[in-house]
Amino acid sequence: MKQIITSYKDVVSLQEYIGRMRMSGWQFLFRGHASTSFKLLSMVGRKQPINGDRITNEYLCFQNFLERVRDEGWLDFKLVRDNKDLFLMSIGRHLGLDCRLLDWTAALDTALYFATSDDKYVNENAHLWILAYGGSVDSMNAKVNPFDVKELTLIKEDYFIPDDNLIEDQPWGILRRYRQNGFFTVTSSDMLTTPLNKLSTDNIRFTPIEIKASAKSNILKEIVKNGDWLCLTKHFKIEDDIKAINSQYFSQA
Repeated sequence: MKQIITSYKDVVSLQEYIGRMRMSGWQFLFRGHASTSFKLLSMVGRKQPINGDRITNEYLCFQNFLERVRDEGWLDFKLVRDNKDLFLMSIGRHLGLDCRLLDWTAALDTALYFATSDDKYVNENAHLWILAYGGSVDSMNAKVNPFDVKELTLIKEDYFIPDDNLIEDQPWGILRRYRQNGFFTVTSSDMLTTPLNKLSTDNIRFTPIEIKASAKSNILKEIVKNGDWLCLTKHFKIEDDIKAINSQYFSQA
């Protein structure tokens, strides 16, 4: 597998390689970083706690978040089997909540969009992180409370959509979660500051592919995904509220 992307042609070659590898039993997820300087860490691993220890601050931040969103109606979309805190935390992560979840996508184009669309880093090389895992993701993982995870865990985003509910009618958090349908990695409390690529297991492997800054505009023109589709361009007050909650517990990265 080529380790550097210099044009969209390299993306096509990567897609072909991944297709061959899938035939051998491996599955692939993707994550885009606009700069190669970004480590493969969750937000609570990347930031510093303002007072006290990291784990306590994460828990207090999450409890404050729960108070803010208790009337949002999100739990109407949770599968009965799934853990409530994990479900709500996953929505919060899509809206900017500082927590131990790191989001991944099964759509290569979505990851490439995040890697190439940020004007702030237009002149910096980017990273396309590839998570390869053997077999399938155990649906039982979604039953686990995120604060009780003992090892690196991969979780699929599942949800229930009521029969009389149109996609456009869904609450904002649910809609963004739906548009960016994918997966999360969850890190144990004692490994929050360890980059995920240092935690690779027999069944989960991480590989960085460098995207040259000169290739970003070409890739962005070719991919289908855009900010509107991913619900990134529309802004809601809840996102400002979550930023305010984060700022009480963690410094800016």
